[in-house]
Amino acid sequence: MAKTEHPVKIRTPLDFLINALKGVFMGIADVVPGVSGGTIALVMGIYDQLIVTVTRVDTQLLKMLRRLQFAKAAKHLNLGFILSLGPGILAGIFCMSAVAATLLEDPVSSQFTFATFFGMISISAYLVIEMIEAKSAAAKLVILLLILSGLIAALLINQLQAQDQQTVDSSPSEIYIFLCAAIAICAMILPGISGSMILMILGVYHHIVKLPKGLFDESQRSDALIGLVVFACGAFLGLMVFSRILKWLLTHFRNSLLAVLTGVMLGALPVLYAEAFRLQPLEDTSTTSLIALIATVIVAALVMFGITRKAAALTQATGQSGNS
Repeated sequence: MAKTEHPVKIRTPLDFLINALKGVFMGIADVVPGVSGGTIALVMGIYDQLIVTVTRVDTQLLKMLRRLQFAKAAKHLNLGFILSLGPGILAGIFCMSAVAATLLEDPVSSQFTFATFFGMISISAYLVIEMIEAKSAAAKLVILLLILSGLIAALLINQLQAQDQQTVDSSPSEIYIFLCAAIAICAMILPGISGSMILMILGVYHHIVKLPKGLFDESQRSDALIGLVVFACGAFLGLMVFSRILKWLLTHFRNSLLAVLTGVMLGALPVLYAEAFRLQPLEDTSTTSLIALIATVIVAALVMFGITRKAAALTQATGQSGNS
């Protein structure tokens, strides 16, 4: 494929609609901790185009816009792809955020929601470990140390967040939301890593997921709108700047980066476990409820495993067809 060629073309209204629906599924996935929007993009066959589009916001694009070469800029960026995928992602995020916010408001449904997240993130960590290549004993030791470093970092962040919640009962600041968005959005270009999981580790998931629903409440509308705008600006910056750094790290230090990210994912599990049993501690949970929670974890893990395996199969099939 030529460097300037876009792998996905939007030529007809039907192409536009189908791509928008793919965006909806990506948006839904981005709200669920443990499910990566990048994985869904891979399954839907638009991952390569997503990466191309991100990297096309460059100095060449700025020169075209400065010279008022709008048609050329639209072709360079594959504007039809963005105009169809973007609204679809937003629609998916808004709809799934409303569902997640509602589920997290009720104590019982909140337990099962976090049990679902626990299963998805657990299997995601295993699947990311599978991607790491370490043949020698020394390489395996380095990978283990990097996983532990990621785990410790996540646990420390969780501990700091817990202390802040005990001392201050307030919403996160706009600056912190901006930074969290910039970090979390980078997970979009990593199949298997969830941006929502990063938000959960950083302690802002509950707050962010309630913002879209707050737009329909007159008393919360102003704060929700400000929060969403700040989050969107942070996400844009992260996607344009940090995604390039992340892509460089994946190219030159892929195994090391995946090892650290695995540790970060494992560090989210104690938080999810605590949330799942916040209503009633494990020793006070009835046998029926305990079995239901364990079943929820297993089913969620199996679903996540199936989605990821499907993505891997599609990637392999695409690679074979490209080489034939």
